[in-house]
Amino acid sequence: MLERVYFMNKRIEKLTELTLGGKMYAQPKKTEFDRKDIFLSREQMESKRLCEFIMNQEPVLYECSKMTGFFNCDESVVGDIFRRMGNKNFNLVANDFYLKPIYNLSTFEWQHATADYEKVLKKGLSGIIEEINSSLTEHTDNKEKEFLRAVRNVVLTLISWAHKCSEKAAEAAESTENGEYKQNLITLSETLKRVPEKAPSSFYEAVLTIYICFAADPDSLGTLDRYLQPFYDNDLKNGTLTREEAKEYLQELFLMLQAATPITSAWFTRGGESHFCIGGYLPDGSDGFTGLSGLILESLLELPTWIPQVTLRWTAKTPKEAFRFALDCERKDPNKRIAFQNDEKRIKCYTEICKFPFKEAVRYTTVGCNEPAFPGVVTGGNSAVNIARSTETLFHKKSNEIIHLKSFEEYYKGFSKELFSDLTIACEYDDKYNSVKARDINYLSAPFFHGCIEKAKSPTQGSGDITIASPQYVGIANVIDSLIIVKQFVYDEKIVTMQELIAAVQANWSGFENLRTLIIKKGDFFGNDTERSNSIAQRFYQSLYEFFKDKTNLFGYHWLVGDLIGYNPHHQWFGENTAATPDGRYTGDALKFGLGQSEGKDRNGLTALLNSIARVDPNAIGCGSTVTNIMLDEQLIKNDTNFNKTADLLETYFKNGGVHFQLTYVSREDLLNAKKAPEKYKNLRVRVSGFSDYFVNLNEPLQDDIIRRTIQKE
Repeated sequence: MLERVYFMNKRIEKLTELTLGGKMYAQPKKTEFDRKDIFLSREQMESKRLCEFIMNQEPVLYECSKMTGFFNCDESVVGDIFRRMGNKNFNLVANDFYLKPIYNLSTFEWQHATADYEKVLKKGLSGIIEEINSSLTEHTDNKEKEFLRAVRNVVLTLISWAHKCSEKAAEAAESTENGEYKQNLITLSETLKRVPEKAPSSFYEAVLTIYICFAADPDSLGTLDRYLQPFYDNDLKNGTLTREEAKEYLQELFLMLQAATPITSAWFTRGGESHFCIGGYLPDGSDGFTGLSGLILESLLELPTWIPQVTLRWTAKTPKEAFRFALDCERKDPNKRIAFQNDEKRIKCYTEICKFPFKEAVRYTTVGCNEPAFPGVVTGGNSAVNIARSTETLFHKKSNEIIHLKSFEEYYKGFSKELFSDLTIACEYDDKYNSVKARDINYLSAPFFHGCIEKAKSPTQGSGDITIASPQYVGIANVIDSLIIVKQFVYDEKIVTMQELIAAVQANWSGFENLRTLIIKKGDFFGNDTERSNSIAQRFYQSLYEFFKDKTNLFGYHWLVGDLIGYNPHHQWFGENTAATPDGRYTGDALKFGLGQSEGKDRNGLTALLNSIARVDPNAIGCGSTVTNIMLDEQLIKNDTNFNKTADLLETYFKNGGVHFQLTYVSREDLLNAKKAPEKYKNLRVRVSGFSDYFVNLNEPLQDDIIRRTIQKE
């Protein structure tokens, strides 16, 4: 928790206490349904029960509240698109494939999404109803019409729900003696009579609208600063809002996002929930970091919470002082809620590979553990993949095909064939996972997702067209390093023959300990900015680009390469069933994740590591769900002189083509001691795989991965 906390006022302090005590969580209220509902059509029955469920809920409201209206779904109804309560087919495929790899190659993973809040802020729910009515006149298929009517009923119910919340706020005002709180509740009650039914006209109304609609997709807020900016500017200009009042509204919103996760959940202290972005390119090509962007960081930093997490989208036009301000906020945040993303590389990917118009590409955000997403669309990929299986296959099952190869070119050709075969199978399973999930029809999130109303199609069925598919490939660094060792030791320096290397790998290095020691000591591993290691890494990403550049998934979404693992230790599970590999890895050792290096193999320092990562992917195919973890010596950040140099280095990294970075700066000694005596290190916070958490709360494979990271001291 923050050592120094500056609360804006006693009201926010009280709300913080309630939030961190789990009192603001909206516990689903059980709803009894009419058994005769079974005689209705599927769409009629599911939407009827969803509407009854919503209206049966009770608003979470205290006398110190200025916001209310969020509810959590339960398994009795088809709920939101993110948590998927009541999504039976999602649960069906998850039961058999979530965290359960098939062929030690692919496993089903969670999926994120962000609602299009800008749409509801412009139109209100009444405007969305008009869209539905118009679409009903254009569709003739009865099933499509039933879907649209079902969605319309849900939107009407959301309006009724807001009115119910209004009544509860009025009742609370009557019983409140505190004059300030009474007026707040009266204002809340009056406001809920207008929004979200009508489009908001003030900053407060806009923030309240977002919070109520958050129940339809309790995931990411998208690009919060840019769609709140018009309300903020207008209210400041009119004198109806002060900066301190805006901060108060933002802080209450952030507290309610924290409260959306139950205190009993392991995710309560994890920063991968409700991840959103600030800054980045605007449709006119200007940089989007504004005073409101800075206020969002300031508001978040004053709260001793863990959710939400925010990423700064850097552009070549981002003012240097804005980048340093965000980085300064990061170093002052013990709860590690801030990460950094490069718009230059991502926009290149989305416009050139995915063929999105610039004005759509710049709307992207990052969600969850750093998965890219676009407003109003579900992220397309939902699997974790063991990309190191191709290397394992060559050395343990098809060694006869590589043992007599004369050149690295011949080896790489055989490797590419095996790699592409695995990628093809993995994509097929990703499509299969999606095809099962598509059997679920979602009504609650549909009003806020693209294409659902126009196409009369559930968001689970690929209704949107501006999104990507990005499975998470685990073991990329192992594959690159294995390629490097083959080229260096077998073909360039001829230290060993391919036959000897195969024998060593198949023996799990037993009897070949000296060779393994030499590989670990002299291997020209990725991350050292050498000509050989860079060229091999670039060639590997070029192969990925050539494989994926014209391919799409079953919904027509372009495939992009990801490399993170989320909350789950896929790197351990895949590694446990992956035999030894030429990079010196033993059978059963965990694979690596993220785009980076560890275990001291990045010997040439931070500059070399960042240069290697920045240069690896000139085509930008790796702009999927990617994460770059950087472990720094504390003095590179905490010391002001060193901080300025580090900031320059990180900015140069983005200019050279780096996509992402997140920082951790703790000593390895502290990490090791925390494993031995966790009760003494309860406040030790680290960045993991696109999210942050307390080190002692992590499972052992994630702890070990962090300990293996090289601490950069330059």
